[in-house]
This record gives sequence, structure tokens and C-alpha cells, in this order.
Amino acid sequence: MACRGDETMIYKGNPKHKEPWQHGRKGALCPKEFPVKIVQELLEGSVLVGKKRYAAHEGLAYCAQGDANDIWHGYPIGWSEVPEQLRNYWKQQDLVTRKQIRDNW
Repeated sequence: MACRGDETMIYKGNPKHKEPWQHGRKGALCPKEFPVKIVQELLEGSVLVGKKRYAAHEGLAYCAQGDANDIWHGYPIGWSEVPEQLRNYWKQQDLVTRKQIRDNW
């Protein structure tokens, strides 16, 4: 099962997930009015699976990837991208519903 990390992590937004019309590869756009405080709390409460961290907020799934300086960049993902074991665990813990997963697959 995935586990939480104990290290101090810092979130830093990436323009490709905040501002549309970027040149090159574009990422999924984060909600416009998403306070950095909430994003930092999501990061701190996220679950580490491999080299990525996963979190859920208001029925949506998020993924974060760190760089060499332990700066993390997060972005929204579909529930199909969340490891199945973690999805099932969150359902069992009532952190997410089947409907939320289905609506944001």
C-alpha cells in the first residue's frame, strides 16, 4: 500500500497548469480560484506511490511530481490515472464516492 512521506515538501505552481495558451505541451488546468494554502495542504496530506504523490479534493484527483530540490508541481488528473489500490482505499475511507470517480474518470 502507498505511504505518506515524512519530508518537508514545497508546492510551486507550473504555468502550464495555470495559464492556457502556453507554447509546447500543455497540462491539465487547475481550478482558477485554488488557494496555494489548500494546494500545500493537499500536498502535505498526499499519498506517495512510486515517485508521484496523489490527493483528492472535492471529488477530483490530483497528482504531484517532485524535482531534485523537493519542489512539487501538482495538476488535476482523471481517476483512471490514480492507482487502483489507492482509489479503493479512499472509497473504503469515504474520502471519495463511486459517483465522483465515475463522473471524473
